[in-house]
Amino acid sequence: MALAVLAAAAPPLNSGAANDAKLEAYGRHLARECTSCHRVDGIDTGIPSIVGWPPDMFVTTMKFYREGSRTNPVMVSVASSLTDEQLKALAAFFATVPKPAPKAAPPTQIKTRK
Repeated sequence: MALAVLAAAAPPLNSGAANDAKLEAYGRHLARECTSCHRVDGIDTGIPSIVGWPPDMFVTTMKFYREGSRTNPVMVSVASSLTDEQLKALAAFFATVPKPAPKAAPPTQIKTRK
């Protein structure tokens, strides 16, 4: 009887993974606004890439905008509109998006003597 009570009270073994997946899915949903400027393929075209960032770096950076330590007007507005939970979800999503592979240098041409 005691084992049945303990088993019923214990969280499922994979609840952490399920919560992580839910948080990441929520972040993916929220990221639609972000990806109108920040490319999801990670290519920097003047607006920095945010894919592959460690979650703590993402949240800290967004809080810098929220508190005014960083002053880009668009990012201040965006960061100010997001809750801590939303920042955490966005961080979880962008951390899972792979950074693009570095471009390979073009092959060097070897001049041959005639």
